[in-house]
Amino acid sequence: MVKSGDRELVIWISFLIIMVIMMVVIGGVTRVTGSGLSMVEWRPLIGWLPPLDDQEWKRVFNLYKRSPEFISLNSWMNLSAFKEIFWWEYIHRLWGRMIGLVFFVPLVFFLVCRKIPKKLTPKILLITILGCMQAFIGWWMVKSGLSGEPSVSQYRLATHLGMAFIILGVLVWTLMDIVVGVGTSTANTIVLHAKLVCGLILITILAGALVAGLDAGLIYNMFPLMGGKIVPEDYLAMKVVWRNIFENPAAVQFNHRLLGTTTTLAIGWLLFRCLKLNITAPTKSAVYSLAALVVLQFGLGVLALTNNVPHNLAVAHQLVGVCLFINSLVLIRLLRVPGSLINAVQY
Repeated sequence: MVKSGDRELVIWISFLIIMVIMMVVIGGVTRVTGSGLSMVEWRPLIGWLPPLDDQEWKRVFNLYKRSPEFISLNSWMNLSAFKEIFWWEYIHRLWGRMIGLVFFVPLVFFLVCRKIPKKLTPKILLITILGCMQAFIGWWMVKSGLSGEPSVSQYRLATHLGMAFIILGVLVWTLMDIVVGVGTSTANTIVLHAKLVCGLILITILAGALVAGLDAGLIYNMFPLMGGKIVPEDYLAMKVVWRNIFENPAAVQFNHRLLGTTTTLAIGWLLFRCLKLNITAPTKSAVYSLAALVVLQFGLGVLALTNNVPHNLAVAHQLVGVCLFINSLVLIRLLRVPGSLINAVQY
């Protein structure tokens, strides 16, 4: 049970978790609609309001006209079409500012009222630092598409998404500290297996960011083979071997497939192991939901690929990935609660 004095903290952190999840979804929509490079200015303090008159709309559109994306890809675009992509990027940035408000305003109140337990202070400080870093990473990512190639760097896109998941993970972990209690350190094999699954989920998501950054989902739109083979012929098309892993669309897509399959199998094995143990009902529910989510996620990935990555399936795939990540963290914490499982080491 949550202590009465901690209820405000639970509500606050829960709101932040929901907002970060929505931010990831909005970021996904921004990506698939090609809206991410529509705002070529970074005005962190005075950028709250969108263009409010025709003169301001013409000004921001003229700035966009000088960008590589407009020159190379969107020279056909008029002001009306520009507004359609502008709004998603504006919402994405506005939502980031809203998260900052929802974090900092209550934080000041909790600090003044001394309602933040000392055990949570390091995590709250970490969230503050990571949130500030994320704002700069977002602009750093956008800048990569404003000079030279008319697209953002897949490396920076993966960094931006990875930071969002780190922030989300710290928030979920902090919430679990309050609701479940600070977990005891344990090294039994079931907990280690759950940690491995969480790591695989995060790595697979980051590999998906590389796929998105290179538009690698638009090639080899068949499953399970790629061009009639398990490993595509052009997997090592680049002379520098390591660059294939990060810059060759065929290799990037294959790696994402391989990681997704490995993660699915790892979760299936974890389900089998947990069900052979005497675990609590909440822990069992977390295991079942993790298994159900990974099946859904795998299916969405295949559907998105074989249908040439439609926007709705791409965004749904990203959202379920978020749910998988959160579920894995919750399962780890439940497995660490004393009495949650018996004789785990035997299996």
